[in-house]
Amino acid sequence: MIAYFVMEMGLEEGMPTYSGGLGVLAGDTMYSFADLGISAVGVSLLYKKGYVQQGITPTGIQLDFEDPWNFRRYLKPLDIYVDVPFGDRLQKVTAWEFRIEPSVKVFFLDADIETNDDDVRKLNYRLYYEDGAYRLKQEILLGIGGYRILKALGYDIKYYHLNESHAAFLIVDLLSEFKDIQEVKKRCVFLTHTPLPAGHDKFPVRMVKEELKTFKHIDWDKEATGGELNLTHFALKYSGRVGAVSYKHFFVCKDMFPEREDFEYITNGVYHRRWVHPVMRDAFFEYIPGWEENPVLLSGAINIPSEIILRNHFKIKQELVNFVNKNSDASFSVDNLTICVARRVTPYKRNDLILKDLERLLAIAQSVGEIQLLFSGKAHPKDNPGKEIISNIINVRKSLKEHTKSLRIAFLENYSIKLSALLTAGCDVWLNNPRRPLEACGTSGMKAALNGVLNFSTWDGWWLEGGIEGFNGWGIGPKPKWADLSLSDDNEDLKDLYGKLEYIIVPMYYQKREQWSQMMKNSIATVGVYFNGYRMVKEYISKLYRG
Repeated sequence: MIAYFVMEMGLEEGMPTYSGGLGVLAGDTMYSFADLGISAVGVSLLYKKGYVQQGITPTGIQLDFEDPWNFRRYLKPLDIYVDVPFGDRLQKVTAWEFRIEPSVKVFFLDADIETNDDDVRKLNYRLYYEDGAYRLKQEILLGIGGYRILKALGYDIKYYHLNESHAAFLIVDLLSEFKDIQEVKKRCVFLTHTPLPAGHDKFPVRMVKEELKTFKHIDWDKEATGGELNLTHFALKYSGRVGAVSYKHFFVCKDMFPEREDFEYITNGVYHRRWVHPVMRDAFFEYIPGWEENPVLLSGAINIPSEIILRNHFKIKQELVNFVNKNSDASFSVDNLTICVARRVTPYKRNDLILKDLERLLAIAQSVGEIQLLFSGKAHPKDNPGKEIISNIINVRKSLKEHTKSLRIAFLENYSIKLSALLTAGCDVWLNNPRRPLEACGTSGMKAALNGVLNFSTWDGWWLEGGIEGFNGWGIGPKPKWADLSLSDDNEDLKDLYGKLEYIIVPMYYQKREQWSQMMKNSIATVGVYFNGYRMVKEYISKLYRG
């Protein structure tokens, strides 16, 4: 039995228990476990006020609202309670169940109970909203609370899979139970999903000692460095198997964490059944029978007639254009090249990079072919530089709307699972230009490729493995060697981005439709066969869940 611990879990559109890629990947993983008949349970926290309901003012300011939801509609309450210590006091924790299959369930932990202290009840309000003591308590709830709930439910867990270090405190209970580091390491596997500091929580050791004062079997001063407990290093120390989420990220991790020379890598994959649009799915059923049960068969997409691929994509794109025009005054056309930039908004992802030389971009749109840019994504409430990126996109859009129709821009609020599914299937080009080598993997481009949408991406993360220049998409900037961890240069990447738009991508879209449709089929055939959740989970079993 596998216990899959994660701070956020994206399972369904109506469940705002995720903020972005990590949560949606967790949902894809659980569905893949179920399809493959692997006994597994997911453990996360219940956020009764969701993550962030996004509002954008006319001047481009992101407003952050609570996102309450009817969790009782989706989850079944469990009549089970465990005690979790916070400081001097024991607090009650219960759980809610989301069932995928009888052998695959997700448990959402809940400490919002009347008898608990107010500061503990608050842990189940919102995801990733506060730092410091609040975050520390959330992670104690996830790790120790999750461990004890599974024990109370009678699960015999063979492997505890920790995604990021958020659940690392479950190690505290494991050490208490087995009193042997090697026994703990046999049971723990750890996967890190980002090279960014924000993904590696650190807490003052005095704060940890205060919250976990009842645990006498760990010397927190010895676990800390410079007065801080780094939970990633803590998880690395007590996990028998550790992994990165792409081959490039494997080299990043070896550089970041030299204390572990035994990193594995398992490149992420997406749950193909969830992300292929129903219109494109019909073509797959006709020309690639068995693709749902065996995504390797998606290599057969190469044999789908080009007119079928183009016709089906046009139908999906019309759906997207109708949605854009209903929710904005952008006046998109289904005939124009549509490029989409949709993901969490934060500086390293360079969401507005394509707008940096507006004069050059306008010249391309006016002289080579009209371009429609579609943006979506939320900035974390405390990420002011991310919010400034959104503001810049909105203000560029306003300035352009008054002067040209060759370049149209729209921004869609509240990026979500449902909206992501429409965007990744309905646009023509999926633009992803994070700063190398900070994109550990990325998965949205995999979803786009499954629908025949062409990737235009920085050579980083999964694209460095899966991209074939001019065959299933295009790269941005120089293609680095695997061990090259130097940061990419904005000006160099921007020059390449505009050059490929002007001389390759825009002309091909408008003048070489047969070549374009062939690349669409190549995209499905090369990406779908490997970058899927089935392959990813099987590699978890062969590389992580062993020994």
